[in-house]
Amino acid sequence: MKTESVLITGTTSGVGRALLERYVRAGARVVAVNRRRIPELETRFPAVRFECVDVRDSDAVRSLINALCLTGQLPDCFFLNAGINEVDNDESFDLDAYRAVMETNLYGVLHFVSPLTRIPVRKKPLHIIAVSSLASYVGNPYGLGYFTSKRSLSTCFDVWSKMYKETDLVFQQVMLGPVPSAIKTMDQRMSPWVAKTRQLFSGDLSVAVEAMVSFAETTEKKLFTPRRAVPLYLGMKLTTGLFPVLPQDKRTLQGHARRKTGTKPAEGG
Repeated sequence: MKTESVLITGTTSGVGRALLERYVRAGARVVAVNRRRIPELETRFPAVRFECVDVRDSDAVRSLINALCLTGQLPDCFFLNAGINEVDNDESFDLDAYRAVMETNLYGVLHFVSPLTRIPVRKKPLHIIAVSSLASYVGNPYGLGYFTSKRSLSTCFDVWSKMYKETDLVFQQVMLGPVPSAIKTMDQRMSPWVAKTRQLFSGDLSVAVEAMVSFAETTEKKLFTPRRAVPLYLGMKLTTGLFPVLPQDKRTLQGHARRKTGTKPAEGG
């Protein structure tokens, strides 16, 4: 069944922006959800309904879902794509950065899922698609929040795809390998040979988007794109299993360096 209406989060750049442009070209009804307004986007795509909603705010997301339901404009497919990646686990653990990643990547999706599981049963399927990552299988030590959020997201959707199998809700997840995107990556902190190897397995953004569009018209549970990235991540998982401790870059972007072993902690209140 051709997807006639979609909601896409995080359309300012990267995958979300490419999905927006693809569905506009196809003549679909599009709701674009971003944390901030982008006037040039609104001018370029006047037929798109732009909503300024912070996905970290559960009340704001619930209000948006309710408004779409009341006006009979609830889309057939939700691409929950908004995400960030920060260095949060360097020489010191940055709890604020970790929390920000979790609130956007994980809870930003769950805030949509919760009200959508409570709407009246529909005659046609409602696709809820999490844009996840193959990084959920092999985490980068510096982006602990990103790895944790994507792994948790994958686990949730694995469960929901089974729980709601016989209902109108179709839970699906896209496991993206490395594709060109504006999202912050950890490449600059990897060894040069690791970064170059990763680039060899990177996929084209337009190819990934076409795969995602076709995927939304199926009831499959997972899409891996690009497929050639799967062996890379399997190899990384095997390598980290055999060699748990690998040399890491010790540069610090922020925070305080660890005390040397044996140093007494500061006393006093």
